Order: sequence, then structure tokens, then C-alpha cells
Amino acid sequence: MQTDSWNIIEEDFHPGKQLEREIAFGLSNGYIAQRANFEEYYSGETRLGSYVNGIYSQNTDTDEAGLLNDDCGLLKTPNWCGIIVRLNEEVVDLATWEVLSFKSVLNIQEGVLERFFEAVSPRKHKIEVTVKRFLSMAETEVAAIKYSVKSIDFEGRISFMPVIDANVINPNDNNEQLWNVLQVKTQQNVSYLWAQVRHQKIQFCGAHSYALYKNNEQLKVNPTKIEKERIAGFSMGADVKAGDNIYMNKYVAIADSLSRPNENLPDYVCRLALNSKEKGWQKLFEEHRGVCTARWFQAGLTDEHNIENQQSLIRTVFMNNMNIHCK
Repeated sequence: MQTDSWNIIEEDFHPGKQLEREIAFGLSNGYIAQRANFEEYYSGETRLGSYVNGIYSQNTDTDEAGLLNDDCGLLKTPNWCGIIVRLNEEVVDLATWEVLSFKSVLNIQEGVLERFFEAVSPRKHKIEVTVKRFLSMAETEVAAIKYSVKSIDFEGRISFMPVIDANVINPNDNNEQLWNVLQVKTQQNVSYLWAQVRHQKIQFCGAHSYALYKNNEQLKVNPTKIEKERIAGFSMGADVKAGDNIYMNKYVAIADSLSRPNENLPDYVCRLALNSKEKGWQKLFEEHRGVCTARWFQAGLTDEHNIENQQSLIRTVFMNNMNIHCK
């Protein structure tokens, strides 16, 4: 990894260090925390980690209830950042595809994680992918992902399947599910998953909406609705030829019963996800970036400070005392 004044940079793909990478490039806004798991499917070694401030295990002294040593007592919530990507029937998977180039950049100043890679599928289809992710500091219950795929030589259908997935298990208790799913519902423009911690009364509800674009033109789509027992989402896509670019914005809203009334959680997160979609990626990001910049300024940090000074304040300013990097 490399560092400059405001960025942590990785310029090669190292599958053997994926777990370390997922920690080093993690994001948090004080309410939501998320490891730097790949959005797309990854069959290699990985450890999914989505967290909400305040949702803890009843026993933080052991490795029970899905905890490992670097979870700081936080309980894993349903995974909201997943986007399964397909070229026709080929699932994008960097563990099995040939990775030609790879780069991750965590921009500390703006609180955004960006990833770029070029890869060739087992059927010799080449694509370029750019992914951006941020957890809003302006609206801390909101997160957004922009997933962009450019076809280099592929002709066919590129499809996206954004989901919220409650398959979160406790590896130390016969792979028991950590969450009881109360309801899964997918409508035309918004999908949500409502769950309760097993053996506790705390509830989680996550909703997401989407916008799909091809060559910068928004597409009107009729997505396939996904309402499985533990998964809520959509499936959509478009036909492309070489040189085309297709991307999807995923707008996510998360709330819990510690801060919101139980009975209103689904309605609340659905409205918030749809409002985020209406506001759009650029405005959401500008509001988020403005809060980040103001907090760095209040902390007395400027571009002239070196990386050591900045890193000493990341936990109190950027992570806002909610840190998943405690390994």
C-alpha cells in the first residue's frame, strides 16, 4: 500500500491479503460501518462486515454471536452493499477471472472509497470496472454505491443484482443465523429487509433503490423482483456492445429500533431510500463531502499536514469514535 497526504492507495491485487485490505479500506460515518468487501461476488477468502453503531453482542468478551477479535463488540448486520454482476451468465468474480490491473483508493479527506480493475472472464470477455462507495456524513442513515462496467470486447447482456442479504451466521454455534427475518418486500422502485437479532429484541431494517444508466443515459427498466427468505433486491440489465458503458447507482437507507420506533422502520427506510434516489448521486455526495471537509477544518488539518498527523486524528474525526479497525 501507498499513502500520500489524503489517500491510502493499493495498486495491485493480492488475494492472499484480502482480509487485511478489507480492514484497511473500511468506511464509517459514525452510525454505519462497512468493511471494504467487494460489491460483486467474490469466491475467494473474504469476511463480510456490515455494522450499525449500538447493535452489540450480548457477550463481547468471547468470539460468540458472530464476533471476531476485530469487531469491537459490534454485531454483524445484514449485508447491504452486495451487487452481483453478470456478463450473460458469467458472474464477475475476481477469484476466478484474470485480473489485468487493480487499484483501490481510500480518499480520507472526502470519505469515499474508489476501486478500479480490468479483468478477463473464463470465456475471454474483457471489461473495465469502476466502483465508488461512500457512507453519508450528512445523512448518516444513507449510503450510496456507483458500479460502472465498460465493455472492451463483450457483446451481450450485462446485468446487476443489488441485494440486502440477511445470511449472517455465527461460525461458533453450528452456523446459526444471527438474524430472524421479519419481512422481505420488493416493489418496483424500492426493496427492504426487516430483521431482528436472534435472542434479542433489537431490530434492523434496510432499504435500497436504484438508477440504471447506459452511456450516461438513464434507462427505464422493469426489474425482476427478488423476495427470497433472507434476501431482498432486484435484477436488471441492458444489452451492450464493445465500447458501451453501463452503470448502476444503489441508494441504501438503514435504521434500527434503538433510534426509531419498531413499527415504522420499513416505511421510514423506504422513504429515505427513495428520497436519496430523487436527490441523486451528485447532490448526496456533495453534501457528504461538505461535512467531511468541515470536520477536517475544525480539527485543524490542512493539506500541509503530513500523513502521520492526519492518521492520528482519523479515529476522532473521520471515524467519529466508531472504529472497526481495532485489530
